[in-house]
Amino acid sequence: MRSAVEMSHLFLREALHPQAICVDATLGHGKDAQFFLEQGCRQVIAFEIQEDVLTDTVQRIADPRLEAYCQGHETMDAILSQKADAMIFNFGYCPQVESCVQTSWPTSLEAVQKGLQLLRKKGRMALVFYPHEQGQIEAERIEAFLRTLDPHDYWVIAFHPLNQSTSPYLVGVEKRKETS
Repeated sequence: MRSAVEMSHLFLREALHPQAICVDATLGHGKDAQFFLEQGCRQVIAFEIQEDVLTDTVQRIADPRLEAYCQGHETMDAILSQKADAMIFNFGYCPQVESCVQTSWPTSLEAVQKGLQLLRKKGRMALVFYPHEQGQIEAERIEAFLRTLDPHDYWVIAFHPLNQSTSPYLVGVEKRKETS
């Protein structure tokens, strides 16, 4: 079986092309940003609130197509000047770093809402949830919002193991038409 992150990459691959603008909303160690870059995307815009993590990741990746910001993903609308083809969120905390620094549902929900508006038609968003205590609340709040989306505007699907309630899982969103 593939991991939730591997599944997210398979889901996003359909929206990628050489001129693609991609957003890694939770940069961390850069696995998703690196995936976008390896697919030949034109630009990756990334957000990370931990300055040391951001600096280490940008230096390690060392690709001029990566534009990283030390600020919360809920500020993406102030940075993106054009529509994005693909976005990914890995909610929770950065592995091997301070686990007390975590995403939180209010800012994550705000980022997802803004991200959906910033996606171009046929653009895709991958949301990887980790069901630890804080992560479960975050997942419930964001999923409740996603259930309210008009199915004519967005296609939303979940990939999760039915017999493993503590495993990470993926929710994928595709924008079906331009929204106002």
